[in-house]
Order: sequence, then structure tokens, then C-alpha cells
Amino acid sequence: MTHFKKECPVCGELMVETLVNVKVEDDLNVCQAESIPALICVNKDCTNREKYFAPFSLNLLKMKCPEVNKW
Repeated sequence: MTHFKKECPVCGELMVETLVNVKVEDDLNVCQAESIPALICVNKDCTNREKYFAPFSLNLLKMKCPEVNKW
């Protein structure tokens, strides 16, 4: 069962699963993780620029960036 939100909490538009690149910074450690699945709002006029990650996406991010452990 997915924990993804299906509608934007700001404008109510549907959110679409998209592969995003994530830059994680933790003091001196920086990791660039590519192609992490996340939901983003498709409404270009919406002010919500948050990315919503499912638990498996966060696990994938931890695998790609093992030196960052504050998640």
C-alpha cells in the first residue's frame, strides 16, 4: 500500500509520480541521488514545490547516500 498523497494539499490538483534528482547536504557530506521517485504537483501556478517521497523512495535515497544518516 502506498503512502503517497494523490492530491496537492495546497491547490487540490492531482500529483504525478516523477523521477527527481535529490541533493542531500549534511554538514560536509554532499550526495547527489538521481532518479528517486516522488510525487510533485503538476499545476504550474501552484506555490507548492514540495516533493513527496514514499518510504521505499527514502530507503532508495539512503542506499544511494549512505554517508548521510540524519534521515
